[in-house]
Amino acid sequence: MLTGKLKGKWFIAGFTLFLVSLLVYVYYTYSSARSEIMHAVDERLLNAATSVKHILGQRYHDRISQGYDIGFSVYQTKSKQLSELAQALDIAYVYSMIMRDNKVYFTSSSYTKDDQENARVTQFLDLYPEATDINRGAFYSTEPVFEQSSDQWGDFKTVFIPFVDKYGTTYITGADITLDDLNKKLQYSVTKAIITACFFFFIAVLVAAIYIYLLKRTLATDASTGFANHIALEYFIKKSNSHHMQLAIIWVNEIEDINSFYGTQVGDNVMKNLLSHYQSRSPQSCKVYRLATNKIAVLTPKSFKSSELSDLVESYNANSPVLTNPFIYITYCAGIASGNKSLLIENAHIATLQAKHGRGKVVSYSKVMSDVKNQYQYNVSLAKEVQEAFDNNRIVPYFQAMFNTTNNEVVHYECLARMVTKNGEILKPDSFLNVVSRSRMGGLLTRTLFSQCIERFRKTDIYWSLNISDKDILDPSLSEYIANELKRYPHPENITLGLLESHAITNFLEVKTFISMVKTKGVNVIITGFGSGYSNISNALKLEVNGIKLDGALVKQAVSDENIALFIEHTVHAAKQLGLTLMAESVENVSIENALKNVDVALMQGNYFAYPAPHVNSSSQEEVAV
Repeated sequence: MLTGKLKGKWFIAGFTLFLVSLLVYVYYTYSSARSEIMHAVDERLLNAATSVKHILGQRYHDRISQGYDIGFSVYQTKSKQLSELAQALDIAYVYSMIMRDNKVYFTSSSYTKDDQENARVTQFLDLYPEATDINRGAFYSTEPVFEQSSDQWGDFKTVFIPFVDKYGTTYITGADITLDDLNKKLQYSVTKAIITACFFFFIAVLVAAIYIYLLKRTLATDASTGFANHIALEYFIKKSNSHHMQLAIIWVNEIEDINSFYGTQVGDNVMKNLLSHYQSRSPQSCKVYRLATNKIAVLTPKSFKSSELSDLVESYNANSPVLTNPFIYITYCAGIASGNKSLLIENAHIATLQAKHGRGKVVSYSKVMSDVKNQYQYNVSLAKEVQEAFDNNRIVPYFQAMFNTTNNEVVHYECLARMVTKNGEILKPDSFLNVVSRSRMGGLLTRTLFSQCIERFRKTDIYWSLNISDKDILDPSLSEYIANELKRYPHPENITLGLLESHAITNFLEVKTFISMVKTKGVNVIITGFGSGYSNISNALKLEVNGIKLDGALVKQAVSDENIALFIEHTVHAAKQLGLTLMAESVENVSIENALKNVDVALMQGNYFAYPAPHVNSSSQEEVAV
């Protein structure tokens, strides 16, 4: 009898739990469905209202501002187009409005079939007497305004988007959707959810109960070693009443190699032995975790001295084998952080990375680590800003002239990358090119600059150059793009492409093929950075380029180093004999200019002659090829 009562109580409790869960699920479904539907509606309204402006065109409201009347045929055509838009987007109405003397008038509007049949089609400058305060307020807003309202046409959700024409008159474009449609969709979603819940929910509850029970037992444990894992660490820190702790993260360097050579089981045994070592030497107040395949964590209270934690980390003797069958030795590094628990794990990871990069066997998080963290955050922020600059056409070319010093005439303009920040600041390449390279946006940079130069100089006789990389050449899509653009460029002989000597040699065959392709189209190719790396003029002959440009670092030493000056002089003579044009960059003062002139260098480029600028002085350029 008692057993039956207990079973009944459990049944009632389970059934009550089921009903409560079902109600919660239905409410959640209702809230989620409503949120999704309203979000989709808002997006649809915004798209519709935005499209009104484009359908009407700029001149439509400009004529209204000038006092011209919109002819009936024009208004009828626009109304028909707006009606087709509303029908295509399943929108009740789309329109535009103007406010005069605090009264709102329609300047355009869509209509429905019912409106036509009942002679309710809105005409040009019809008064909208139902205009609300929100409607009027939209004319003074700088962003879209949403409203739910009722008028003679029904109950609607509406968006108003303000804009100002070139004469300073404010208009709004609007879109309406009937609330009846929204309620029907919401009701359908909830009904469907209830039916589905009634069928599946009970089974889901049982499965979830079993799953949660098993999960609590296994989720916070590393299955391979039996030690607590990163989930257990995070949970313990979060729930702990102590706000200040110490954490050491130990990075075992060889685990990945051990796993690949001996198998993961041996690697797990290595980690288990290390975990046991630290656990056996830790007081009861300390906890040991396996964070990842190659990471161990030791968590201590604040009362545990930092030096004691460091000694504990270094207590393992790396000269002794961690396993004897097979014999395996390991090395490790570690990072230690202390302080507020909210930043403990992040700071310990940063310290560990610094130890991994050779800053010491055990590195403590400090102000230095804080600076490193700030640098990481700056790099992430800069990468985002660079991407936004590409997306918003803020990567622009600057141009620096190459001069023939014998007659002081411009030979060509070299295209150099600049980035315009959101605040209008101009950044030089050394500020963002590292991010471009690490984010693999080099091809995008080359494409952006090349396309802008093509567009800018297409209808001119200006000679210009652009440096490309071996990665650009190895990118089939970019190479194809350059080839196609050269086909349509009227004067490809005015273009010079520069390539670093080291890049050219690294991928010799691919680069040579590319050079042959662009040269057949009339483009000139030069080797840049000559004098660094390989510094072999025979490489230029093998690649069949048109010229070479001396490396800037080499050029700057020509004043103070006689051997450098002699090297440049020999290079000049060799280039003349081989029919190669020779240029020099980074000419920053008259001393460098004179030193280069003494060894018969004529073509020079640098801030001494002209700084990079966003525009070229085409009137000063001689039309001579490099």
